[in-house]
Amino acid sequence: MTTSTTPAPPGIAVRRSPVRGVLVGVAIAVAFVLVAVLVFAVTRTPERSEDYLSPTSGSPDGARAVVNVLRDQGVDVQIATSLAEVRALSGGTDPRLNPATTTLLVYDYFLVLGSDQRQELLGLADRIVAMDPWDDELVDLAPGVVVDFDAQRGSYPVDCDLPAAVQAEEVDGYPYGYDVSDADNPALGCFETADDTYAVVQTETDGTEVVIVGVSQAFTNGSILDAGNAALALNLLGQDETLVWYLPGLEELDSGDIPTPQSLTPPWVTPVIVLLLLVTLVAGVWRGRRLGPLVAEKLPVIVRSNETMEGRARLYERAGAREHALDALRVGTITRLATTCGLPRRSTVDEVIAAVAALTGRERDAVADLLIDRIPTGDAELVKLSDDLLVLEADTTRAAHGR
Repeated sequence: MTTSTTPAPPGIAVRRSPVRGVLVGVAIAVAFVLVAVLVFAVTRTPERSEDYLSPTSGSPDGARAVVNVLRDQGVDVQIATSLAEVRALSGGTDPRLNPATTTLLVYDYFLVLGSDQRQELLGLADRIVAMDPWDDELVDLAPGVVVDFDAQRGSYPVDCDLPAAVQAEEVDGYPYGYDVSDADNPALGCFETADDTYAVVQTETDGTEVVIVGVSQAFTNGSILDAGNAALALNLLGQDETLVWYLPGLEELDSGDIPTPQSLTPPWVTPVIVLLLLVTLVAGVWRGRRLGPLVAEKLPVIVRSNETMEGRARLYERAGAREHALDALRVGTITRLATTCGLPRRSTVDEVIAAVAALTGRERDAVADLLIDRIPTGDAELVKLSDDLLVLEADTTRAAHGR
């Protein structure tokens, strides 16, 4: 079976379906999400293993090589996994471990430390080296500094006078950039990744020197020999007599603030969601239905009422549905009789029978038998009953009009 479509006549506007407009909008939004995910997958930094920056791990992601060299150079490297251990190391009875001669490296990979704990860290060491800090960490350790995730993998030459950076000359890796344009305290940026954005930032908070390192990969065993990574790591971490290497574990959640979804969500997610909503809305308005003047449309086929009636009668006859046909005849007759007798639309069948009997002078049981009770047993009786209904209707009409 084939079908053909007829083009719309001139002057008649074609209306777009609103469902189609919504589907187009959703398709555009999905395409945009796929593009965003692809771009993020290509540009994001690699996934980090569980032993990333571990001072005891010899894997490519560990940092045992830097720790061993520092110890060979006379630096007392202490490892801490809890804030209590940091307190003991930085404020204990050992004269070697005091805040004035201690560098504290902090890498809070799980973001388990709360604001109070980070504020406490500022008083436990002479210098704090924060590895890849995020928004909440920066609020406490370097107010006004903002993290930027758009930096690309590459080698970045030195462009500052920070001694450790000058000796490194350049650094190589996947950096996080840090925007210092709105820093609350004076900040020195090194290894620029964008305008006013740097991979290493030196500042001071509450009297403690804070060094923000966004190129933590340079400190790992697998990248320590690239470019000037080794010089940067050794000179940055070996300035004091003692280095406390602090990697907070999940158990610190008992003393810290549990991270919120907002703190764990990259800053580009919210703008992308808002943009997707706007794109969907604009696409729906653009491709959706437009309200305009009514358009006249010719029906393809005009079916006369008598043809419809005859067709339905043939269907009843073919199916032997005499009672259905009789019900249709009686309903039509009762409706017209009620109108002829001047009865309201909600009148019952009994009220119609009583009114018809009173007008025509027929017996009430005879009228009831004709309108309700009689059941034909064959087509001939059905035709006879149909004729009797017509006669009853004609007699009622003449009686009502006094003819």
